[in-house]
Order: sequence, then structure tokens, then C-alpha cells
Amino acid sequence: MMGRGMMGQGMKGHGATGGDAMGPPVAFRIIFALMDADGDGTVSLPEFQVAHERIFKAMDRDKDGKLTPDEMMAFMHGNKSAVPQQ
Repeated sequence: MMGRGMMGQGMKGHGATGGDAMGPPVAFRIIFALMDADGDGTVSLPEFQVAHERIFKAMDRDKDGKLTPDEMMAFMHGNKSAVPQQ
């Protein structure tokens, strides 16, 4: 039998962003609102693609149109100097 503490918070539906059985986490609601550009309560394919293109461009430090693992890790860790500029 699994005792108390055997399942991580994410496994129980309570992540660091505050989600629970009552509704989606705050971070999710914020991201959804940012992606729903026309405010219709849905995210269309074009809205989804625009949001992800912005993320891709922010990760692509050397602006070559490709992402390396180092660029992705630097972005995730907020490290501006981890990727050499070309």
C-alpha cells in the first residue's frame, strides 16, 4: 500500500501552480487567456501557432531558425549567457 507522501503533488492534481479538483491552475488560465487573442473562449489553430512561434523565436538565441538543446535549456533556466552568440 502507498503511504502518505508516496505520490508527488503533481500526481494528486495539486501542482505548484495551484490547480485542484475545483478548476485549472492559475498559470493555465493566464496562458489560455494570452493565447485566446480574439477572446472567444477557444484557442484556434492560428492562435496556437502564433503563441508557439513567439516561444520558438525567444528560444532561438542565434536566430538561425533552429533550436539546439543548449538554446532550449538556456531559455528554460533563464540563462542569457549560456548560448554563445554567433
